[in-house]
Amino acid sequence: MLQDPRFLKGIEEFNHGLFYECHETLEEIWLEEHGPERELYQGIIQVAAGYFKWEQDVPAGAVKLLRSGLIKLEPYAPCCLDLDIAAFLLDVASNLSILETSGGADGLTRELSMPHLRFIDRPVEP
Repeated sequence: MLQDPRFLKGIEEFNHGLFYECHETLEEIWLEEHGPERELYQGIIQVAAGYFKWEQDVPAGAVKLLRSGLIKLEPYAPCCLDLDIAAFLLDVASNLSILETSGGADGLTRELSMPHLRFIDRPVEP
C-alpha cells in the first residue's frame, strides 16, 4: 500500500520518541483528511501529545490525552493502514494504567515503556 510520506515520517518520529514532531507531522494529514482514517490520525496525534505531556511532567494532561487517543484508535484494531493497532493499544493502555495508579508520582511515571507503531510484516527500524 502506497502511503503518504508524511505518515511514514510521523510514525518514524513517534518510534524515536519525537512526540511533539510526530504530532505536528500527522496534524498536517489530519487537517486534510476527510475519510474514514481521519480519527486514526487524530488518535495517534493524541497519544503522541500524551507522551509529550508526560515528558513535560504534566501527568494529568498525559492521562487525558492517552485516554482520548485510545478511544479514537479502538475502532481501527486490529490493523489499519498496515499498522498493528491492536498491539499499540495494549502498550499504550499499559502505560495509561501505570500513570493512573501512580497518581503522577515521579518515580513510577519514569518507568513507562514507550510503545512503537509497528507495521504488519515489517520490523521496527532502530
